Amino acid sequence: MLPSAMESCLKRAQALHRRLPIFVGYFNFDSETFRENGGSQSDFGKLDEAGVRTLVVSIGYGCYFQTGRGQYELAGPDDWLLGKQLERVDAVVKTVRRCNRARLITRAADLDAAPDDGRVGVILHLTGNNHMVDLASVDTFFEHGVRASHPAMQYHDRWCRSLGGRPAPVLSDFGHEVIARMNELGILLDTAHASDESALAFVEASRKPVIDSHTTSRDLVPPSRGLRDATLRRIADSGGVIGVHFADHLLSAAVWQTKYSPYERDGWPKPGFEPRLWRYHAWVLEHTKDPEQRMRMRKDSAVQERFYRENALPPDEPVPPVRLARLSHLADLVDYLVNLVGDEHVGLGGDVNGIGADQWPEGMDHVGQLPHLTAELLRRGYREEILTKLLSSNWLRVYRATLPA
Repeated sequence: MLPSAMESCLKRAQALHRRLPIFVGYFNFDSETFRENGGSQSDFGKLDEAGVRTLVVSIGYGCYFQTGRGQYELAGPDDWLLGKQLERVDAVVKTVRRCNRARLITRAADLDAAPDDGRVGVILHLTGNNHMVDLASVDTFFEHGVRASHPAMQYHDRWCRSLGGRPAPVLSDFGHEVIARMNELGILLDTAHASDESALAFVEASRKPVIDSHTTSRDLVPPSRGLRDATLRRIADSGGVIGVHFADHLLSAAVWQTKYSPYERDGWPKPGFEPRLWRYHAWVLEHTKDPEQRMRMRKDSAVQERFYRENALPPDEPVPPVRLARLSHLADLVDYLVNLVGDEHVGLGGDVNGIGADQWPEGMDHVGQLPHLTAELLRRGYREEILTKLLSSNWLRVYRATLPA
């Protein structure tokens, strides 16, 4: 049973979530989000429970093969990847349009639903940069509904650099052109997964606010793929928003070091620990040059297991499926970021559906339990006008400033 003071805070939080149009800045696309119920991390029942009225759905195509530390190869050439990304975007658009509980947001005016509209607004977000093969690609993604993008990914290298990924330019001349075109069309630029150098270059190149949709401070959690405090401040100075990540390994260095024991402080495997998947990936790349066959083999668990048996590769040391982070760790990250950049530049990021069930902090099992975080912030003395910014109006402001009218 909750202590009476915390129970009172939870009731206040639940009332606040019923009253506010809650905005969550980053979901990985998963069809469970668009079910009425039965999802593990998200569904309409959970969204209603938390009062979520707008969410950002990220679309990627995991066509990479990792063969070593910082060593990645895409399954096929960039024009092939462009076609696959467009197929994915179109499939998500179809899912949203067929769902009577969802509506696609493509203009700033779409952010303001009628008061009696029970649908959830969905903003489409794209990951990676290799599929931007020319400036016409930017227009094509826009025409297909994309309104936000984080171009940096560890396995992409066309025009910007991720943290710990393939060697790539900080921001190429073509990258400058892409950002300018994104600004013109109304696609919000996101620094998630970028190196600090590329993130700072994004801020310098963009005429519109820049965000980091789901992150942490690497000064607070050194093993993480977050950004340095100085970089986060520059994003805030652009008028942007920092989205708070929910996963345990981005909340606490102590949790990382305890739970993820096979890994170094920088998040890479310790010397002598080579995941057997890297060996399998290298074999697939050698076995065939056909990108479609490579992708089939990437997902074929039977072929993987046979490869491991034939090469006498035992299972990797497992990460224990325990929940070491607590809701207080997540609230600590909110505190840290608010103190760092101000309450007008922090929002809920999440990475909902992109993190494992054991990575959610104790006290919050799924998106429907967002009021539990709000209750903890109320307990810490956050006023409702500040919570309104963190839960809703900061994200709305930055998207209104970027999306086409």
